[in-house]
Order: sequence, then C-alpha cells, then structure tokens
Amino acid sequence: MTAEELVGINKKEVLRAKIDDVRLSDTMDKEFITIRPDERLSDALSKMSELDLHEIPVSRDGKRIDGLISYGTILKRRNLSIDAKVSTISISPPAVSPETAITEAAEVLLREGYRQLPIVNDDHIEGILTRGHILSLLRNIPDLRDVPVESVMSPEVRTATGKDLVVDAMADMWGLDVRILPVIDTHERIMGIVGFKDLAGYNWREKNRQTLGEVIGNSFPANVLVESVMVEDPVTIPPGTTVGDAAKIMLDRNISTLPITEERELRGIVTKYDLVELVASFRRRDMMYMQITGMGEEDRFETEQMERVITQSVQKIARIVTPLMFSLHVGKYHQEGIRTKYSMNGRLITVNGVMTANAVEWDLIQATTDLMGIFERRVIDKKEEKLDHQRRTRNIGHPW
Repeated sequence: MTAEELVGINKKEVLRAKIDDVRLSDTMDKEFITIRPDERLSDALSKMSELDLHEIPVSRDGKRIDGLISYGTILKRRNLSIDAKVSTISISPPAVSPETAITEAAEVLLREGYRQLPIVNDDHIEGILTRGHILSLLRNIPDLRDVPVESVMSPEVRTATGKDLVVDAMADMWGLDVRILPVIDTHERIMGIVGFKDLAGYNWREKNRQTLGEVIGNSFPANVLVESVMVEDPVTIPPGTTVGDAAKIMLDRNISTLPITEERELRGIVTKYDLVELVASFRRRDMMYMQITGMGEEDRFETEQMERVITQSVQKIARIVTPLMFSLHVGKYHQEGIRTKYSMNGRLITVNGVMTANAVEWDLIQATTDLMGIFERRVIDKKEEKLDHQRRTRNIGHPW
C-alpha cells in the first residue's frame, strides 16, 4: 500500500506536509561514532559488529567528513586484506543536509541501501539518520501506523532449509541482494533465520582470516549447514498486525526483518526497508523512481537497454494504474563459458499496492522483458478483479 492508496490526494498532501514538517535535526542522532582513514578495515569491522552498525563516517578529527565506510561496499570488495586502511574502501556519501526533507532522506536511504546516513552541513557531520528514525516517525502518524502489514510485506519469499549448505544460502543472498533468509523445516514452517551478520560473527571467531571475504563469510567450510549458524525461533508476527506494531517490535528488539506467519507457516516478510519505502512513497516527484542494482560499469550498455524495456512496460502499466517506485536487482549466478544466467527480482509500487516478481534467463534483455510481462499481466488481472467486484456489488439486491 502506498501514499495514494492510503489516503485521498488532498489528504496525501497533508500527510506529506506533516512528515516533512519534522526536521532532520530534530530526528537524527547527534552523538555518533567515526573512524579515521588510517585505521585498519579489521578495526572498522570490529566497530560495526560491536555497535551493530552498517555504515560509519570516516573523519580524521571526528567532525569533518572525509568519507563513509559501508558494509555494502565491504560485501563488494571481498578480496581486500583486513589489514588494509579504511581509506582504501571509503566512499563519498550522498549530500544530505539538516534541511533535507524527511521523505527525500528516506529515498536516499533506499537508493544507497544504507542503514545509517550522515547528515552534513558545510563538510561538518551534524548527526546520523537511521532507518530506525524513519520507523519512529511512522509510528507517530495514525494514518500510517494503522495500515495492515500485508499491504507492505513481500509475499514471495526465498527461503533456506536447515540442511542447506551455508555456501548455497550465501549464494542465494548474493544473487537476491538480500542479507537475511528465513529458514523453514520440511513442513515449510519457520524454524530460524540466517543472515550475513550471523555468518560474519561465526567467521570472526575463527582464526587466520586474512581477507574481508573470509571475515564476512565468503569463504566458508563446504560442509557447514545453515542450522548450525542460524538464529533459532525468530520473532514473527501474524497477519493483521499493523505497520505501527511491526515498527515497534523492530525497534524494541533491534531487528530489521519480521516473518509473517500463520500457525508457523510463512505468509510473507516485512523489513525496515519496506517501512522506509512507505514513507519515501510520499515524496513529491514528477516521474516514477527507478533503481537497478547488481549491474557493474561494464554492463552500462545492457543497463541502458533494460531501462528502455522497463520504461516501455511502465508506460503501458501507467494507462491502468499510476506507478510510483520500481526497483530491480540482477543476480549473476551461473556461468557456462562466456554465457551467464541471470536471476531478476523486481518490486513495483503503484497507487494500488506492492507487487513482486522474479525471472530467470540466460539472456539479460529477455529476462527483463519476461519480468515486466509478469507485472503487466498482474496489473491487468487486478484491474479485472476490481471491475468484476464492482459488477457483483452493483448486482446485489437490497432486501429492505
């Protein structure tokens, strides 16, 4: 469920104003941790693990911004030595000032994949905005906090089993660009949850780890099973839970993911990302927000072709329902010679709600076409369902 579906257009503007009336300077943490550019990557990983951080500002004096070190970047630079300096992996953070609107800052968190975002004014770090801050704000707006969680959850969830090998679960997470997988038993009932941080914690305890990849779990013993490293009996919520209650549980329990279960059977999953996305959907924009991840600089030509396919498909969808946000992750998970098999996971937000779809193909453009075809058919099906419901409603007689 998104801004237009939750409320009428006029009320949406009122809610957007209410959200953006909250200043970042009143929301962010003004006490924060930094790391010097000459410290080692192992020091950065220790701080991230100890303080449960995904991003840390890089600063020589703890005040002026020199860069940002991100867990997401570490995941992409797995061959670096843990003795390398922080400066070798530091990146320039996006420009977000204390005057930036909350809805825009929420979109930046989504676009960059950050959990923590430095708020900077004239090169000085003023504070840190987190996804948790966005969730706290959401809980204070009745029109948002009372929304049922089914409206924002992902109903199609990739899972692992306890007997799966950790290396296979890792491959799935890399391919899907997710950091957590629910673990189910042979009856498809949830029994645990496994994530990159669980694997990093396991490997951090092992000795003689020399590269980032070995520390974060890229190099795992081939015979280690998921059940030996997963978190057992994870926190779950039932269908019908409100967004506000889900946000409270995440904040109180310091977790980012909640499986939705009914009698232990998995019905979907909701994350902090989904709730931040709900707030970001209120941002005023002239066109649909689109993001493609998993493609490198060497894939620039193919990315442009994909964007054309997506744009043409979205134009068709827009004739039926207004699209607001589209995200696509591309995974490369199987190669035969020079050929690569692609796995695509797409998420489309329209004024009528959230849709997810997957496609697997050897041809990248064909995979994109197949994925967008799924979205087009689902939009048409939903329109026909709505029209059929309206016809049935009109045909119902009134006994009085």
